Amino acid sequence: MSHAAHRAPTVVLEPRQTLQLLLTGLAALILTSIVGLVGYFVVVEQLRTPSTTSSVRSTPAEISSRAVDPAPLTRQEVFPAPEIQLVAGAPPYRVSVTHMDSDCAQATSGELTTMLADNGCDQIVRATMTAPYGGYEVTAGIFNLDNDIGAEATTERAGNLIESGRGTFTPIGALGSFGDEPTGPVAQAGWRARGHFLIYCLISRPDGRLVGDDDPYAGRITADIIDQYLVDKVVNARSRNP
Repeated sequence: MSHAAHRAPTVVLEPRQTLQLLLTGLAALILTSIVGLVGYFVVVEQLRTPSTTSSVRSTPAEISSRAVDPAPLTRQEVFPAPEIQLVAGAPPYRVSVTHMDSDCAQATSGELTTMLADNGCDQIVRATMTAPYGGYEVTAGIFNLDNDIGAEATTERAGNLIESGRGTFTPIGALGSFGDEPTGPVAQAGWRARGHFLIYCLISRPDGRLVGDDDPYAGRITADIIDQYLVDKVVNARSRNP
């Protein structure tokens, strides 16, 4: 007796079914890729952008306000010597004039004056100095505000005021009351908030020409005087020695 061989039934897919399967698989692949890319960019952005919490914590509590840091600034504290030497053996910045005032309007003009007053500024200690390269003239100093919130708010607004001509920092000897224009060479301004202090500098060329954004010395002077000297050596000393 012969036995017929048993074969599994052949499944024949219609062209429409085949296309649907292919499209379903392709959609799943695309979705998986998108999810992976989104996760990648989220991680990258987190690495690139500091969190608000870490930014807030970067301000030591000891200098967050005049309530916890009530001692006024002094000329001896900010500019104790006729020279500022940041690195041993390097040419120093030569300080020619120092000045301290309880009226912050003496060092600002326009709406910046009003904003400092609104945030409780009651003191400005500043100096005029000559940079060790390029013969650039620098006016730099520290405003003493009521708290770090006001200092940060002023920092964020200052750029817009300066660019629009509605207010700026002024060098020693220039008019600083509301509505007056600063005198002297056209200068580039730099500023930064640290605790309840606003630190700034004005940089002028010896020939009186505009200091451009691509100036070879301006960035270095700003880093030297604002970051390395006034912030690191003067203001931060208050948080280390409350």
